[in-house]
Amino acid sequence: MKQLSFENKVIWILGKIGQFILLNFLVLLGCIPVVTIGASVTAGMYCMSKMHDPESMIITVEYFHAFMSNFKKSTIVWLLFVIAVFVGAGDLFYALRVAQGGNLFFFLFALVLLFVVISTFFWVILLIGRYENNISEHMKNALLLAFGRLPRTLLLWIIWGLPVGIVVFYPIWMAAFGWFFITIGVAVLLWMSWLVQRGAVA
Repeated sequence: MKQLSFENKVIWILGKIGQFILLNFLVLLGCIPVVTIGASVTAGMYCMSKMHDPESMIITVEYFHAFMSNFKKSTIVWLLFVIAVFVGAGDLFYALRVAQGGNLFFFLFALVLLFVVISTFFWVILLIGRYENNISEHMKNALLLAFGRLPRTLLLWIIWGLPVGIVVFYPIWMAAFGWFFITIGVAVLLWMSWLVQRGAVA
């Protein structure tokens, strides 16, 4: 592979940063209606996976193509995800607050449910964007990847959970993280997720 000069490396890096910023804007814009969060994140993940391909790509075109072509599947999966998380969070609240930690069954059920659902969601948004399949097959394959590639799944938990944990336990960083995610942060997390997942789905 031909070595890039210093100037070309700088131009390449600035170009990638520009792509990240644009993709970040598109993903956040697509998340505004809330119900379309699944479709928007799926499209963002698809663009991030394509960004590493040798051929050039137009971010806006690829994003809206993936958004529209996967809208139905990703929206259904997103709504199922929200319902499952709501059930898990409700059980966790009941176990910790209503039963005051005395109901071990609800507590363990909530933790297992939330772990399984979120872990599966990490993988299914990538599969929907990159492969043609029905929803049940996507969910099955995502579940198999979530536990068949458990170390990668745990890395995804760290990637997405660390910013949340920092904001929760160190609220002083909330403003800085807010600006980071508004400008480029979501795209960075998608990029880090793709680096973790690409070896398992290539």
